[in-house]
Amino acid sequence: MDRDRDRGRGGGRPGPSPGQLLDRVRQLRAKAAQDIYDVAAWDQAFEELKSLPLTDETRPIYDEMVAAFPTKADLWCKYAEQELGAGNLSGLKAVFQRCIMQVPSLELWALYMKFIRRSNKAKGAEGAVEVRNALDFTLEVVGQDINSGPFWQDAIQHLQQVKPATPEFAALFPQAMSGQEDQARMAAVRRLYQRAVCVPHHHLEGLWRDYQRFENEGPSKMFAKKVLDEWAPKYQAARAVYRERRRRASVLSYALWPLPPGKGGLLQEQQAALWREYLAYERSNPQGLEPAVLQARVALAFDQALICFLHFPEFWLDYADWHAACGRSEAAASVLTKGQAALPQCLQLRMLAADLHERTGRPEQAVAIYEGLALNLEQQQAVTRGSLSAADAGPLLPMSAEQGELVWVQYMQLLRRVEGDFHSRKLFLRARKWQLGLPPAEPFSCWRLYADAAALEWRRGRDAAAARNVFEKGLEDVRVFREPQYAAAYLDLLCGLGDVDNARALLVRLLADEVNARCVALWQRYLAFEGMSGDLASVLEVERQAAAALRGEEAEQLRAALPLIRRDFTYLRAPSDLRRILGLPTAPSEAAGGLAAAGTAAAGGGALGGPPGSSIRPPSAYTHSGGAAGAQEPQPLKQLPPQLGLFINSLPPPQAVEGIVPDVDQVIGALLHMDLTAGAVLQVCLDLEAGKTLGGGGPQGGMEQPPYPHPQHMQDAPPGHFGRCGTGECRCCCCCC
Repeated sequence: MDRDRDRGRGGGRPGPSPGQLLDRVRQLRAKAAQDIYDVAAWDQAFEELKSLPLTDETRPIYDEMVAAFPTKADLWCKYAEQELGAGNLSGLKAVFQRCIMQVPSLELWALYMKFIRRSNKAKGAEGAVEVRNALDFTLEVVGQDINSGPFWQDAIQHLQQVKPATPEFAALFPQAMSGQEDQARMAAVRRLYQRAVCVPHHHLEGLWRDYQRFENEGPSKMFAKKVLDEWAPKYQAARAVYRERRRRASVLSYALWPLPPGKGGLLQEQQAALWREYLAYERSNPQGLEPAVLQARVALAFDQALICFLHFPEFWLDYADWHAACGRSEAAASVLTKGQAALPQCLQLRMLAADLHERTGRPEQAVAIYEGLALNLEQQQAVTRGSLSAADAGPLLPMSAEQGELVWVQYMQLLRRVEGDFHSRKLFLRARKWQLGLPPAEPFSCWRLYADAAALEWRRGRDAAAARNVFEKGLEDVRVFREPQYAAAYLDLLCGLGDVDNARALLVRLLADEVNARCVALWQRYLAFEGMSGDLASVLEVERQAAAALRGEEAEQLRAALPLIRRDFTYLRAPSDLRRILGLPTAPSEAAGGLAAAGTAAAGGGALGGPPGSSIRPPSAYTHSGGAAGAQEPQPLKQLPPQLGLFINSLPPPQAVEGIVPDVDQVIGALLHMDLTAGAVLQVCLDLEAGKTLGGGGPQGGMEQPPYPHPQHMQDAPPGHFGRCGTGECRCCCCCC
């Protein structure tokens, strides 16, 4: 505002020209399309735009901005105000047609009513009807808002101020019979009052007093008392809810930029949490409303939340789930359709829409959704290969290989349910053609495509031969062939069928590959298989083969895991639990709780949590050698120098740190090699203050070994310097500098 006043007085720097501002807005929109939202730049552009009059040069700037942020309420309001101020009613009508139903901002609806009144001012009876219809429509859409009191007052006043025996009166009350005009008007005004006093809004008490006066001024005092006694409890219920509703609504914002999650900073996170609480409150129906009124109120709350959180999938999902839970499948489908338009890359919204159609007896629409995604994948691949031009393909949804795999798998499962095995198998052939057409540089193998197709054949069709054939087809792709999890899935099928010979042959075939032979996970599976299906001699033979095939860190990892694998071939115990039972030493990370989650997953999910020892370290990583099962756990902080212990205990917790997390063991190891005695620290401080360096620049000669070695600084600094550059600038991060 200060900037606007300064420009109005001619002070300050001149703003950009409309052409320059349009170019900048287009550049910002191009960045936003790449998921790069510069909020400060958008704010500045909006502030500069507000200071410019609406012309043919500035109108495209508004169009660009509302295209980038279609639910930015104050942007639409400013656009509408500019059109209204310029007297361009046709342009203002076009603005409202684009935004009025998508942005339920009361400020925008107030401008809409201003436009309706101005455009119908000279139309007489026809204009009066248009204004009343617009007011009724406004109350239907936003009448449940806590700030809707002026709209209720406006609608009541519009009916009360028209004079009887006029064309306007006859147009507003066509059902009024001759001599009963006042009764017809009173009935219409009474209905409006009764609706208004049931809504917890800021003008509730004033409207209730006006309603009491309206009834008491009527022809029958007894009738007035009866009606007021009937509606007083409803008013009291609305008044009781108003206090809590006002408290919750007072902290909500409608002016945030509609940015994707994480792009709006801390304020966005706080507002998202507040809006979720508010939506849960409205859905709880604290006023005990009828279903139709409750639907209008909750739907308005969701629509207003989406003004600022358009790019939050969970708001769309909750909105659709609420409609579906209330039996309104059409409304839920409409919400999901709007959500897909707002978030085209959110597969969850599309899949939920397909689930909704299938659940409500419209499987053909569910198939159509997945077919559209499958065609998108095929055309995207054809454009990448060059067999289809981008112009012929049209606008495509960019999808990764992981997303494509999920789409094909879900589509196959849907066809199994609604159309049978034949159509699902035909789709698998399409999906396999797509998977084989992935670029060689694509690191994702899409192995679940084959594994899930095989699982469908076995679990739904009980066709073991077809399941094996699918698994074998996957092994023809070298990327899938070298995927340990795919091998585990195939092995589980063979073991479940009791086909031990083919399971052993599969492992031998996989480990004959040079790349697979260096995979510790495959050798662990082989050991577990022989432990359950063979004898001890076969287990020892597999261990010998693994030792011959593995080298370096992989060999150490397997050797460290062998004591656990030999005692738990079924993978039903967590590594930490098994170590405790066997009386083995505990890794530092396990002692700190770092492996607790993984151990719990392994204990609860079997092989899905990883085999015993898959995440443990070689023996050299342990801090002490274990004895009996009751041996004490190491307490590293007590073994540290006091200064280092104080430093470590003063660090923030891990969950409070954002960004790259360093290797804790490496940091601790570097700190443990430092000489942190009081004398050494004092000497270094004195030497640094005196300007001495490592290379003998001081009067007493240089030090041979600094007490505070800093690995990175020592590599960067030239020989003969202790953390200082040639200019004398200190580069050490220690406090003694």
